[in-house]
Amino acid sequence: MIQVAWRGRDIYLPFTFAPRTLIINTRLIHTDGMEMRLTPWITLTTGTFSAIVSSEEEMVRLLTRREELRRYLFLYISGNYSRLLSRVGDRRARFDVRRAFTTHQLLTILREAAHTIVFIEHDPTLFDGVPAHLITTVGRTIQEMAAGSIVILYTPVPDRTFGTLADYADRIVTLAPEQKEEPKGGKGPRERPAGQVSLGAF
Repeated sequence: MIQVAWRGRDIYLPFTFAPRTLIINTRLIHTDGMEMRLTPWITLTTGTFSAIVSSEEEMVRLLTRREELRRYLFLYISGNYSRLLSRVGDRRARFDVRRAFTTHQLLTILREAAHTIVFIEHDPTLFDGVPAHLITTVGRTIQEMAAGSIVILYTPVPDRTFGTLADYADRIVTLAPEQKEEPKGGKGPRERPAGQVSLGAF
């Protein structure tokens, strides 16, 4: 038996899982497929939905250095405006761009996507005045789409809607900016690794 802590409760599961299978948020996610190393500490795999909070500069740096974007079908989904798109486009990559101007258009794009990697730049204006049930539908659709893809939902500044969508993610990641170490003997800030945060952070 394996003891798993989930939402304040202990759940006991029989140890009968197939090889190369992980438990994440009590869902079985097979690690067969491609991997994308986000940082030295975080690797994204096929079958996962990750909600990521980081500075624009950090995300641009990560996207422009990823060799995976040149080898696999990559879909970039943005809303009414994009903070990153003009800085991460690379015509050597198999790089498709879709823009959604309404929540319904976003749902259509998500349901039609058949890419290996899907990057969604969160646009809070898409959800202005949108009923709560439609926001949860978007979250569930992203979760379902991640069954065969690596899906990233990104924002530099989390808001309530991002928190609702992130509730369907397998992991929530915050990327702290790199900080230079001071000379020996100093007590200045050190480089901080990326980590995972709870929804309470929103």
